[in-house]
Amino acid sequence: MNNDIKQIIVDHLVEHISPFLIILFGSTVKGTANDQSDVDVAFLSNLKLDQYQLFIISQDLASKLNLDVDLIDLNQASTVFQAQVIHTGKMIHCSDELKKANFELKVLKMYAKLNEERLPILRNIEESGSIYEQ
Repeated sequence: MNNDIKQIIVDHLVEHISPFLIILFGSTVKGTANDQSDVDVAFLSNLKLDQYQLFIISQDLASKLNLDVDLIDLNQASTVFQAQVIHTGKMIHCSDELKKANFELKVLKMYAKLNEERLPILRNIEESGSIYEQ
């Protein structure tokens, strides 16, 4: 993805939702994007947006880019999804390093706790070869 597209994304989101963090993820970052791929964008903002507002903002951005956009509010995402974005994504905007660091620390702690809690379940699945009780 070229820098012009990244700048359009940053400018649009800063104007509409004042995010302190914007991360690209998915096929764009992995280098596997094709003509049918969308642009996956995650963000953190102090604003609370409902799904309709998020949809309108993403559609406006998609029109500017002439590409489909999947816009994700990381505050509303699952712990597993948050951890994946942190691990595999590429940051294109950060206006508050402390908030970013605190978010990453919180997510990684929650993800580690989740993995500890589900370890017995995963072991049971591995031993039995099934996710269903027999």
